[in-house]
Amino acid sequence: MKHLIPILLLLAPLLAGAQESDTAEFIRPPYLHRGDTVGIVSPAGKLPLNTDTAKIRERFASWGLHVKFGVHCADREQPYFAGTDEERAADLQAMIDDPSVKAVIACRGGYGSVRLLPLADLARLREEPKWVVGFSDITMLHLALRKLRIESIHGPMPSGFRFDGEEDPSAESLRQALFGETECIEVEPHPLNQPGMASGRLAGGNLTVIRSADGTPEELTAEEPTVLLIEEVGEFVYRIDRIMQSLARSGKLENLRAVVVGHFSEMLGMEKFGVADACAIISSYTRPLGIPVVFGFPAGHEDPNLAVYLGRRVTVSVDEEGARMEFAPAD
Repeated sequence: MKHLIPILLLLAPLLAGAQESDTAEFIRPPYLHRGDTVGIVSPAGKLPLNTDTAKIRERFASWGLHVKFGVHCADREQPYFAGTDEERAADLQAMIDDPSVKAVIACRGGYGSVRLLPLADLARLREEPKWVVGFSDITMLHLALRKLRIESIHGPMPSGFRFDGEEDPSAESLRQALFGETECIEVEPHPLNQPGMASGRLAGGNLTVIRSADGTPEELTAEEPTVLLIEEVGEFVYRIDRIMQSLARSGKLENLRAVVVGHFSEMLGMEKFGVADACAIISSYTRPLGIPVVFGFPAGHEDPNLAVYLGRRVTVSVDEEGARMEFAPAD
């Protein structure tokens, strides 16, 4: 035992530091101002052939922002990814390290963000905070930033902007979030909603990506009060049930203060599984929890896909008139 004492004394500062980082307040990047520059990268799949980067630049210019595209943002040499892992990671790191860039925005998702985590130093964002924006596969970056306790924006990506002359509420919501104008999102009533009021830090994103992070350093845990946002696209409903089984059996659902269910789009195999709506599966697992649950939240792979601040303290209230998510102005 006497030999352990010096070792424990050496480890004490490290253990204390780890505990302190686990309970530290989240860092909130500065909001943008007219004249700022955003960096656009492709951390995962390559862009569709019809992606018009000139129109993307024009949209941000209409907001008073300059655009800097990653070197490999529109790379199409790889069969699936927008460049090699090293090239995509280098683009991401360049935007993180560039002091002129105030927000790093994923142009699209797909798959591949997880492959960048061993290659990119996201911790640099604790020194020079800036917003990281995206959804779907970009959930993996959001999970990594949650571990670093840095707020980020779950929201629409430029490859999905509308340029047909119609209003684009999704893109407008991103502008509002970047400029710090998002304070509250109200949702229409839904028959599966569960009433109540609760507060916690907003976490989550794509359900399959969240589940894929289990057992990794980015695993989503809920030791502190947490409001979970989930969305999904193009998935077989039996797999949704399997994921919910896993979350329930692992006890992760029991620690949540509220659940916010976004778009579950283009679900597959519903007739074979015997359900008319994938949300009915989610409801069967959330109803016994006795916490507020919001269905039909406008986030995910449909319009509108509204931008929200992950890592931010939110208050969710649900009653017969609908639901409301309020974002805390400051910690």
